Amino acid sequence: MLYLYGLLFISYFLNLLINVEWLSYFIGVLAMVAWFVSIKGSSKLFSTISVIFVGIGVFVFFLEGRVLTELPLYMTSMVPLLAIFYVLPFINSIIIVGRYDQQVSKLLKVRIHHLGQLYGRTSMVTFLLGGFLNLATLPLVKAVIEKNVLQFNEKLRNKFIAQAMLRGYVFGIIISPMELLVILTIEYTHIPYLHILPWLILITLILILINWLIGHFSYKKHDLAEEGEQMPSTRTKQLMKQKVFSLISYLILFMIVIVGVNKLLHIGFLQTIAIVIVPFSFIWAILIKRLKSYVTYAVPLWKTRTFGLKSNLVLFLGVGFFTSNLSDSSFIDYLQEPFTKLSHYPLFLFIFIQVLFLGLALTGFHPLVTLSILTAIIEPILQIVHPLSLSLVLITSALSTTIAGPFNVSVSITGDLLHVNSYKVSLWNIGFAFLFSGVGTVIALCLL
Repeated sequence: MLYLYGLLFISYFLNLLINVEWLSYFIGVLAMVAWFVSIKGSSKLFSTISVIFVGIGVFVFFLEGRVLTELPLYMTSMVPLLAIFYVLPFINSIIIVGRYDQQVSKLLKVRIHHLGQLYGRTSMVTFLLGGFLNLATLPLVKAVIEKNVLQFNEKLRNKFIAQAMLRGYVFGIIISPMELLVILTIEYTHIPYLHILPWLILITLILILINWLIGHFSYKKHDLAEEGEQMPSTRTKQLMKQKVFSLISYLILFMIVIVGVNKLLHIGFLQTIAIVIVPFSFIWAILIKRLKSYVTYAVPLWKTRTFGLKSNLVLFLGVGFFTSNLSDSSFIDYLQEPFTKLSHYPLFLFIFIQVLFLGLALTGFHPLVTLSILTAIIEPILQIVHPLSLSLVLITSALSTTIAGPFNVSVSITGDLLHVNSYKVSLWNIGFAFLFSGVGTVIALCLL
């Protein structure tokens, strides 16, 4: 499996540079083979959904009178997305090896007196780590918080952790150039990352302030039994500041490199990130003089994560096959019509998109699946509604599911960590999820 996936993604990266037709076809054949052999070991839910999508895609394929030899060409649309999954462990590893997580997590223990303060600190730490560590942030932060809230009853403790942690997490990924929902939206709407980034930062700052106020006034009445841990020395305090500053600096540098390479190679934003992640991570490891420990940690993690790609590969290749066939068929006109009509009333269109993402998330639809299908349908709307406004609505609506979608991985992990039903985690965050996407809608309307 490791070699098959490796051949698939190495062929993809090579084709980004040489761009030849026969290699594109070969990638499609490899994607078909990978889909078939991965079905057995994948999640039952993901494989069932994928088989349904592939079945509908095959029906559309033959109904449109296409030749069987064209089949592999319709299997490649999601390979760029999966390539990000393939290389992501390399940048996750540098955070652990560089010990950024340890220093940043110490912020949770310093001079706190009540839960309101701990709430804001927890959200900020999750925000700082979320953009790099992604889902690995959640168990790390939970383990640190739990020690500080053991004095409270279980219900209050779980609600506090679920709200503070997941809301901070979504703030970290909304501006991250590695977040797939952000990358895909940029790819589909053709908005340059630097054009949308200032507005994403504005939305993030507004939501951080709102979240801090909500957390502070909701939890300030709960005093902590002991004052938070004090800084043992000026040196420790200085080291913590250096680590946080270093982490933010490398994130900014990463964004600059992505934009520069994107302009230089004239390829898609998604493809640029997939190419940049590995060399950037190795250079980062060299600069902090941890190359040997980085390789020792990163390679085994990458192998483990690659074996774990089965479910995602099965799901997204199946969805990609379906959306490629759908967007290239006569059926797309019927699906586009109601969206085209709604586009003359942007407020209703944006609210509909908000509800659609959260509604489908509650029934088990992954936001990436919803986004992939939706972007195949709303292509004509880009000629009517400002693409920047539409991008902001798509991003905030899709990301709202990461804090309130019971089947979303982040919510599922949080539920598992707290030993509660994921629907309960969703219930604790559903109001903020609508607020989150609502802020995006308000900003988007202002830009029309």
